[in-house]
Amino acid sequence: MKTIRVFWKDFLILMKDRGTYINLFVLPIMFSVVLTFALGGVFGGGANKSPVKIPVVASSSSATSIVTGLEKIPGVKWQKDTQSRAKSLVQAGKVVGAVLVSNNGRTIQFYEDPDELTDARLVLGEINSYMAAQTLGTRQSALVHAAASSDSVQFKRDLSAIMATPATQVVPRQADRSNKSIQPTASEQYIPGFTVAFLFFIASTIAQYMFMERERGTLRRLLTSPVRRYSILLGKLLPNIIIGFGQVAVIFAVGRLLFHMHLGNLPALFLVSCAAVAAANGFGLMITALSKTQAQATGLATLFVFTLATLAGCYVPLFLMPGFMQNVAMAIPQGWAMSAYQDIIIKGANVVQVLPNIAVLCGFAIAFFLVGLSRFRFDT
Repeated sequence: MKTIRVFWKDFLILMKDRGTYINLFVLPIMFSVVLTFALGGVFGGGANKSPVKIPVVASSSSATSIVTGLEKIPGVKWQKDTQSRAKSLVQAGKVVGAVLVSNNGRTIQFYEDPDELTDARLVLGEINSYMAAQTLGTRQSALVHAAASSDSVQFKRDLSAIMATPATQVVPRQADRSNKSIQPTASEQYIPGFTVAFLFFIASTIAQYMFMERERGTLRRLLTSPVRRYSILLGKLLPNIIIGFGQVAVIFAVGRLLFHMHLGNLPALFLVSCAAVAAANGFGLMITALSKTQAQATGLATLFVFTLATLAGCYVPLFLMPGFMQNVAMAIPQGWAMSAYQDIIIKGANVVQVLPNIAVLCGFAIAFFLVGLSRFRFDT
Protein backbone atom coordinates (compact mmCIF):
# COMPACT_ATOMS: atom_id res chain seq x y z
CA MET A 1 0.00 0.00 0.00
CA LYS A 2 2.88 2.35 0.85
CA THR A 3 4.40 1.64 -2.56
CA ILE A 4 1.14 2.66 -4.25
CA ARG A 5 1.02 5.91 -2.25
CA VAL A 6 4.63 6.74 -3.16
CA PHE A 7 3.88 5.97 -6.80
CA TRP A 8 0.72 8.09 -6.91
CA LYS A 9 2.42 11.09 -5.31
CA ASP A 10 5.35 10.98 -7.71
CA PHE A 11 3.06 10.35 -10.68
CA LEU A 12 1.04 13.49 -9.93
CA ILE A 13 4.26 15.51 -9.60
CA LEU A 14 5.51 14.28 -12.96
CA MET A 15 2.21 15.02 -14.66
CA LYS A 16 2.37 18.63 -13.47
CA ASP A 17 5.86 19.13 -14.90
CA ARG A 18 5.58 20.49 -18.45
CA GLY A 19 9.25 19.76 -19.03
CA THR A 20 8.44 16.05 -18.83
CA TYR A 21 6.01 16.31 -21.74
CA ILE A 22 8.49 18.31 -23.83
CA ASN A 23 11.53 16.11 -23.19
CA LEU A 24 9.87 12.71 -23.36
CA PHE A 25 7.01 13.22 -25.82
CA VAL A 26 7.25 16.41 -27.89
CA LEU A 27 10.97 16.17 -28.78
CA PRO A 28 11.00 12.55 -30.03
CA ILE A 29 7.79 13.10 -32.02
CA MET A 30 9.17 16.31 -33.52
CA PHE A 31 12.49 14.71 -34.52
CA SER A 32 10.78 11.58 -35.88
CA VAL A 33 8.28 13.50 -38.00
CA VAL A 34 10.74 16.10 -39.34
CA LEU A 35 13.45 13.59 -40.28
CA THR A 36 10.95 11.14 -41.79
CA PHE A 37 9.56 13.86 -44.05
CA ALA A 38 12.99 15.31 -44.81
CA LEU A 39 14.79 12.05 -45.59
CA GLY A 40 11.95 9.94 -46.95
CA GLY A 41 13.47 9.78 -50.41
CA VAL A 42 16.87 8.72 -49.09
CA PHE A 43 15.51 5.61 -47.39
CA GLY A 44 13.15 4.50 -50.14
CA GLY A 45 9.66 5.18 -51.40
CA GLY A 46 10.74 8.51 -52.84
CA ALA A 47 11.15 9.67 -56.44
CA ASN A 48 14.90 9.17 -56.63
CA LYS A 49 14.89 5.68 -58.14
CA SER A 50 15.24 6.73 -61.77
CA PRO A 51 16.98 5.42 -63.71
CA VAL A 52 16.31 1.93 -62.39
CA LYS A 53 19.46 -0.20 -62.38
CA ILE A 54 19.05 -3.71 -63.82
CA PRO A 55 21.87 -6.28 -64.08
CA VAL A 56 21.78 -8.31 -67.30
CA VAL A 57 23.17 -11.82 -67.79
CA ALA A 58 23.77 -12.68 -71.48
CA SER A 59 26.59 -14.81 -72.86
CA SER A 60 25.66 -15.91 -76.41
CA SER A 61 25.37 -13.72 -79.50
CA SER A 62 21.60 -14.27 -79.62
CA ALA A 63 21.24 -13.18 -76.01
CA THR A 64 23.52 -10.18 -76.55
CA SER A 65 21.41 -8.96 -79.49
CA ILE A 66 18.33 -9.00 -77.23
CA VAL A 67 20.18 -6.98 -74.58
CA THR A 68 21.17 -4.45 -77.24
CA GLY A 69 17.49 -3.93 -77.92
CA LEU A 70 16.57 -3.77 -74.24
CA GLU A 71 19.04 -0.93 -73.76
CA LYS A 72 16.69 1.27 -75.80
CA ILE A 73 14.06 1.12 -73.02
CA PRO A 74 14.02 4.57 -71.35
CA GLY A 75 14.42 4.99 -67.58
CA VAL A 76 16.47 1.81 -67.14
CA LYS A 77 20.23 1.62 -66.68
CA TRP A 78 21.42 -1.80 -67.86
CA GLN A 79 24.67 -3.25 -66.59
CA LYS A 80 26.14 -6.57 -67.76
CA ASP A 81 26.85 -8.99 -64.93
CA THR A 82 27.24 -12.64 -63.98
CA GLN A 83 24.25 -14.74 -62.99
CA SER A 84 25.37 -15.33 -59.39
CA ARG A 85 26.18 -11.67 -58.78
CA ALA A 86 22.97 -10.48 -60.44
CA LYS A 87 20.87 -12.73 -58.21
CA SER A 88 22.81 -11.70 -55.10
CA LEU A 89 22.22 -8.02 -55.89
CA VAL A 90 18.47 -8.66 -56.02
CA GLN A 91 18.53 -10.70 -52.81
CA ALA A 92 20.47 -7.93 -51.07
CA GLY A 93 17.86 -5.37 -52.12
CA LYS A 94 20.35 -3.29 -54.13
CA VAL A 95 18.41 -3.60 -57.41
CA VAL A 96 14.73 -4.17 -58.12
CA GLY A 97 15.39 -7.02 -60.54
CA ALA A 98 17.79 -8.77 -62.92
CA VAL A 99 17.40 -9.99 -66.50
CA LEU A 100 18.70 -13.49 -67.31
CA VAL A 101 18.64 -14.22 -71.08
CA SER A 102 18.95 -17.84 -72.23
CA ASN A 103 21.70 -18.73 -74.72
CA ASN A 104 19.21 -19.31 -77.57
CA GLY A 105 17.49 -16.01 -76.82
CA ARG A 106 14.08 -17.69 -76.59
CA THR A 107 13.56 -17.18 -72.84
CA ILE A 108 14.11 -14.15 -70.62
CA GLN A 109 13.91 -14.75 -66.90
CA PHE A 110 13.20 -11.62 -64.89
CA TYR A 111 14.48 -12.18 -61.34
CA GLU A 112 12.52 -9.64 -59.26
CA ASP A 113 12.64 -8.30 -55.72
CA PRO A 114 9.28 -9.08 -54.01
CA ASP A 115 9.71 -6.02 -51.77
CA GLU A 116 10.02 -3.71 -54.80
CA LEU A 117 7.25 -5.21 -56.94
CA THR A 118 5.94 -1.82 -58.09
CA ASP A 119 9.21 -0.82 -59.78
CA ALA A 120 10.01 -4.40 -60.78
CA ARG A 121 6.69 -4.93 -62.55
CA LEU A 122 7.05 -1.60 -64.37
CA VAL A 123 10.38 -2.80 -65.76
CA LEU A 124 8.87 -6.21 -66.54
CA GLY A 125 6.04 -4.52 -68.44
CA GLU A 126 8.54 -2.52 -70.51
CA ILE A 127 10.47 -5.70 -71.34
CA ASN A 128 7.27 -7.50 -72.36
CA SER A 129 6.21 -4.57 -74.54
CA TYR A 130 9.60 -4.43 -76.23
CA MET A 131 9.72 -8.19 -76.87
CA ALA A 132 6.15 -8.19 -78.24
CA ALA A 133 7.07 -5.37 -80.63
CA GLN A 134 10.23 -7.21 -81.67
CA THR A 135 8.30 -10.42 -82.34
CA LEU A 136 5.71 -8.53 -84.40
CA GLY A 137 8.42 -6.74 -86.38
CA THR A 138 10.31 -9.96 -87.07
CA ARG A 139 7.17 -11.70 -88.31
CA GLN A 140 6.24 -8.75 -90.53
CA SER A 141 9.68 -8.75 -92.14
CA ALA A 142 9.52 -12.50 -92.70
CA LEU A 143 6.07 -12.20 -94.26
CA VAL A 144 7.20 -9.47 -96.68
CA HIS A 145 10.19 -11.56 -97.71
CA ALA A 146 8.04 -14.71 -98.13
CA ALA A 147 5.45 -12.86 -100.22
CA ALA A 148 8.09 -11.44 -102.53
CA SER A 149 10.00 -14.66 -103.18
CA SER A 150 7.38 -17.46 -103.11
CA ASP A 151 4.40 -18.68 -105.08
CA SER A 152 1.01 -18.94 -103.41
CA VAL A 153 1.48 -22.54 -102.23
CA GLN A 154 4.95 -21.90 -100.86
CA PHE A 155 3.76 -18.65 -99.28
CA LYS A 156 1.10 -20.50 -97.34
CA ARG A 157 3.73 -22.90 -96.04
CA ASP A 158 6.04 -20.04 -95.11
CA LEU A 159 3.18 -18.24 -93.42
CA SER A 160 2.38 -21.26 -91.27
CA ALA A 161 6.06 -21.63 -90.34
CA ILE A 162 6.41 -17.94 -89.49
CA MET A 163 3.33 -17.84 -87.29
CA ALA A 164 4.39 -21.07 -85.57
CA THR A 165 7.76 -19.58 -84.60
CA PRO A 166 7.56 -19.13 -80.80
CA ALA A 167 7.93 -15.66 -79.40
CA THR A 168 10.55 -14.94 -76.74
CA GLN A 169 9.05 -15.77 -73.35
CA VAL A 170 9.55 -13.41 -70.41
CA VAL A 171 9.20 -15.36 -67.16
CA PRO A 172 9.13 -13.52 -63.80
CA ARG A 173 10.78 -15.17 -60.79
CA GLN A 174 10.76 -13.73 -57.28
CA ALA A 175 13.97 -13.67 -55.27
CA ASP A 176 14.23 -15.42 -51.91
CA ARG A 177 14.35 -12.63 -49.31
CA SER A 178 14.19 -14.83 -46.16
CA ASN A 179 17.83 -14.21 -45.21
CA LYS A 180 18.07 -10.67 -46.50
CA SER A 181 18.80 -7.62 -44.38
CA ILE A 182 16.01 -5.34 -45.58
CA GLN A 183 16.73 -1.64 -45.57
CA PRO A 184 14.20 0.46 -43.65
CA THR A 185 12.14 3.35 -44.94
CA ALA A 186 12.52 6.71 -43.22
CA SER A 187 9.58 6.08 -40.86
CA GLU A 188 10.82 2.53 -40.10
CA GLN A 189 14.18 4.04 -39.15
CA TYR A 190 13.23 7.15 -37.19
CA ILE A 191 10.01 6.14 -35.42
CA PRO A 192 11.61 3.20 -33.54
CA GLY A 193 14.95 5.06 -33.47
CA PHE A 194 13.71 8.07 -31.54
CA THR A 195 11.44 5.85 -29.46
CA VAL A 196 14.47 3.93 -28.19
CA ALA A 197 16.66 7.03 -27.84
CA PHE A 198 14.18 9.06 -25.79
CA LEU A 199 12.96 6.03 -23.87
CA PHE A 200 16.42 5.89 -22.27
CA PHE A 201 16.42 9.67 -21.88
CA ILE A 202 14.05 9.05 -18.96
CA ALA A 203 17.23 8.37 -16.98
CA SER A 204 17.70 12.12 -16.71
CA THR A 205 14.15 12.56 -15.35
CA ILE A 206 14.68 9.79 -12.79
CA ALA A 207 17.92 11.40 -11.60
CA GLN A 208 16.31 14.84 -11.37
CA TYR A 209 13.44 13.73 -9.13
CA MET A 210 15.48 11.30 -7.05
CA PHE A 211 18.02 14.00 -6.15
CA MET A 212 15.23 16.48 -5.46
CA GLU A 213 13.57 14.03 -3.05
CA ARG A 214 16.91 13.29 -1.40
CA GLU A 215 17.74 16.99 -0.88
CA ARG A 216 14.31 17.63 0.63
CA GLY A 217 14.77 14.72 3.02
CA THR A 218 11.70 12.88 1.68
CA LEU A 219 13.61 9.67 1.03
CA ARG A 220 15.12 9.68 4.51
CA ARG A 221 11.70 10.14 6.10
CA LEU A 222 10.30 7.25 4.05
CA LEU A 223 12.93 4.98 5.61
CA THR A 224 11.29 5.48 9.00
CA SER A 225 8.12 3.84 7.71
CA PRO A 226 7.75 0.03 7.73
CA VAL A 227 8.53 -0.26 4.02
CA ARG A 228 11.45 -2.05 2.42
CA ARG A 229 13.94 -0.01 0.46
CA TYR A 230 13.23 -1.72 -2.83
CA SER A 231 9.50 -1.02 -2.36
CA ILE A 232 10.24 2.69 -1.98
CA LEU A 233 12.36 2.73 -5.10
CA LEU A 234 9.74 0.74 -7.00
CA GLY A 235 7.11 3.29 -6.04
CA LYS A 236 9.43 6.05 -7.25
CA LEU A 237 10.08 4.33 -10.57
CA LEU A 238 6.50 3.28 -11.39
CA PRO A 239 5.49 6.73 -12.74
CA ASN A 240 8.50 6.65 -15.07
CA ILE A 241 7.61 3.13 -16.18
CA ILE A 242 4.09 4.24 -17.07
CA ILE A 243 5.47 7.27 -18.90
CA GLY A 244 7.82 4.95 -20.80
CA PHE A 245 4.88 2.89 -22.05
CA GLY A 246 3.11 6.13 -22.94
CA GLN A 247 6.13 7.26 -24.98
CA VAL A 248 6.20 4.04 -26.99
CA ALA A 249 2.44 4.07 -27.59
CA VAL A 250 2.27 7.74 -28.65
CA ILE A 251 5.33 7.71 -30.95
CA PHE A 252 4.33 4.48 -32.68
CA ALA A 253 0.77 5.78 -33.03
CA VAL A 254 2.16 8.85 -34.81
CA GLY A 255 4.14 6.55 -37.11
CA ARG A 256 1.05 4.52 -37.89
CA LEU A 257 -1.40 7.39 -38.37
CA LEU A 258 0.87 9.89 -40.10
CA PHE A 259 3.15 7.61 -42.17
CA HIS A 260 1.01 4.44 -42.34
CA MET A 261 3.94 2.51 -40.87
CA HIS A 262 3.36 -1.22 -40.49
CA LEU A 263 3.53 -2.18 -36.80
CA GLY A 264 3.93 -5.92 -37.27
CA ASN A 265 3.19 -8.45 -34.53
CA LEU A 266 1.59 -6.46 -31.67
CA PRO A 267 2.28 -9.02 -28.87
CA ALA A 268 5.95 -9.05 -29.89
CA LEU A 269 5.97 -5.24 -30.01
CA PHE A 270 4.45 -5.09 -26.51
CA LEU A 271 6.91 -7.56 -24.97
CA VAL A 272 9.92 -5.81 -26.48
CA SER A 273 8.56 -2.51 -25.15
CA CYS A 274 8.19 -4.02 -21.66
CA ALA A 275 11.81 -5.18 -21.68
CA ALA A 276 13.06 -1.88 -23.13
CA VAL A 277 11.14 0.20 -20.57
CA ALA A 278 12.54 -1.97 -17.75
CA ALA A 279 16.09 -1.57 -19.08
CA ALA A 280 15.67 2.20 -19.45
CA ASN A 281 14.41 2.61 -15.88
CA GLY A 282 17.12 0.34 -14.52
CA PHE A 283 19.66 2.44 -16.41
CA GLY A 284 18.22 5.60 -14.87
CA LEU A 285 18.40 4.16 -11.36
CA MET A 286 22.00 3.05 -11.90
CA ILE A 287 23.10 6.47 -13.20
CA THR A 288 21.40 8.13 -10.22
CA ALA A 289 23.03 5.74 -7.75
CA LEU A 290 26.52 6.20 -9.19
CA SER A 291 26.33 10.01 -9.33
CA LYS A 292 27.14 12.37 -6.47
CA THR A 293 25.13 15.37 -7.65
CA GLN A 294 22.09 16.03 -9.82
CA ALA A 295 24.21 17.94 -12.34
CA GLN A 296 26.59 15.00 -12.63
CA ALA A 297 23.74 12.53 -13.07
CA THR A 298 22.04 14.66 -15.74
CA GLY A 299 25.31 15.15 -17.58
CA LEU A 300 26.16 11.45 -17.52
CA ALA A 301 22.64 10.48 -18.59
CA THR A 302 22.71 12.89 -21.54
CA LEU A 303 26.21 11.79 -22.58
CA PHE A 304 25.47 8.07 -22.42
CA VAL A 305 21.96 8.26 -23.88
CA PHE A 306 22.91 10.17 -27.03
CA THR A 307 26.21 8.32 -27.53
CA LEU A 308 24.69 4.87 -27.10
CA ALA A 309 21.66 5.76 -29.21
CA THR A 310 24.01 6.76 -32.05
CA LEU A 311 26.01 3.54 -31.72
CA ALA A 312 22.75 1.55 -31.67
CA GLY A 313 21.68 2.90 -35.06
CA CYS A 314 18.85 5.06 -33.74
CA TYR A 315 19.91 8.12 -35.76
CA VAL A 316 21.98 6.54 -38.54
CA PRO A 317 20.99 3.12 -39.97
CA LEU A 318 23.33 0.32 -38.93
CA PHE A 319 23.82 -0.87 -42.53
CA LEU A 320 25.61 2.43 -43.25
CA MET A 321 28.04 1.95 -40.36
CA PRO A 322 31.37 0.08 -40.38
CA GLY A 323 31.33 -3.55 -39.29
CA PHE A 324 32.95 -2.92 -35.89
CA MET A 325 30.29 -0.33 -35.02
CA GLN A 326 27.56 -2.81 -35.94
CA ASN A 327 29.16 -5.22 -33.46
CA VAL A 328 29.21 -2.50 -30.78
CA ALA A 329 25.44 -2.04 -31.26
CA MET A 330 24.91 -5.63 -30.09
CA ALA A 331 26.76 -4.88 -26.84
CA ILE A 332 24.36 -2.18 -25.60
CA PRO A 333 20.65 -2.34 -24.68
CA GLN A 334 19.62 0.31 -27.21
CA GLY A 335 21.05 -1.85 -30.00
CA TRP A 336 19.01 -4.89 -28.97
CA ALA A 337 15.84 -2.81 -28.62
CA MET A 338 16.34 -1.15 -32.00
CA SER A 339 17.07 -4.48 -33.66
CA ALA A 340 13.94 -6.06 -32.17
CA TYR A 341 11.66 -3.19 -33.20
CA GLN A 342 12.93 -3.19 -36.79
CA ASP A 343 12.73 -6.99 -37.04
CA ILE A 344 9.05 -6.77 -36.01
CA ILE A 345 8.18 -3.79 -38.21
CA ILE A 346 10.22 -4.60 -41.32
CA LYS A 347 10.65 -8.38 -41.33
CA GLY A 348 7.39 -9.31 -39.60
CA ALA A 349 9.14 -11.13 -36.72
CA ASN A 350 6.91 -12.79 -34.12
CA VAL A 351 7.33 -13.26 -30.36
CA VAL A 352 9.51 -16.36 -30.69
CA GLN A 353 11.87 -14.65 -33.14
CA VAL A 354 12.51 -11.65 -30.86
CA LEU A 355 12.80 -13.68 -27.64
CA PRO A 356 16.62 -13.39 -27.70
CA ASN A 357 16.33 -9.60 -27.83
CA ILE A 358 13.79 -9.60 -25.00
CA ALA A 359 16.01 -11.89 -22.90
CA VAL A 360 19.07 -9.67 -23.40
CA LEU A 361 17.10 -6.50 -22.56
CA CYS A 362 15.78 -8.18 -19.40
CA GLY A 363 19.35 -9.16 -18.55
CA PHE A 364 20.47 -5.53 -18.91
CA ALA A 365 17.50 -4.41 -16.78
CA ILE A 366 18.33 -6.85 -13.97
CA ALA A 367 22.01 -5.86 -14.03
CA PHE A 368 21.16 -2.14 -13.95
CA PHE A 369 18.66 -2.59 -11.12
CA LEU A 370 21.09 -4.65 -9.03
CA VAL A 371 23.83 -2.03 -9.37
CA GLY A 372 21.35 0.77 -8.65
CA LEU A 373 19.83 -0.92 -5.59
CA SER A 374 23.21 -1.79 -4.12
CA ARG A 375 24.69 1.71 -4.56
CA PHE A 376 21.63 3.91 -4.00
CA ARG A 377 21.81 6.37 -1.07
CA PHE A 378 18.62 7.58 0.59
CA ASP A 379 20.29 10.56 2.30
CA THR A 380 22.95 13.06 1.45
